[in-house]
Amino acid sequence: MQTTKTPWNPSRRATARVKNPLPAPTTCPYDGGPVDIVNNSAIYGREYGEWPWAFLCRSCRAYVGLHPGTAIPLGTLADGPTREARKRAKTAFNPIWQSGAMTRTDAYIWLARQLGIANHEECHIGWFDVATCDRVVTVIQQEFPRLPIRKTRSGARSRASNTPS
Repeated sequence: MQTTKTPWNPSRRATARVKNPLPAPTTCPYDGGPVDIVNNSAIYGREYGEWPWAFLCRSCRAYVGLHPGTAIPLGTLADGPTREARKRAKTAFNPIWQSGAMTRTDAYIWLARQLGIANHEECHIGWFDVATCDRVVTVIQQEFPRLPIRKTRSGARSRASNTPS
């Protein structure tokens, strides 16, 4: 008999694959409110993805998704400004490895050194606050000034591995 997997009945195999699991948040760091596991339709208005679960602070709307098949958060809770800062950091960071300049692991090793994070396996943009995300963008702009820039769907400038058209 196959049992349906949920955050309350996670996959042992999926849980074991998560290398650096963060503890599940119970209180919100922004307003001290309680944090619940919700279907992501409570955030987006409809369900997205094969594992549609997230931690959500209902009072301030800070949230974070879960690793597929688990009840382990993908990062720390993020309010609106933190989510936007993480998007900027990812937009700056991803072209470093997507362009082939280095592997993804090597890019994280490099970034961890730049940020003073001793263990590169603890260098996750989903764990960063706004100030750290801003440092990521600044360091990358200084060290990789020639990465091509493109427009994102929202119209903001971003660094990309392809040449601008």
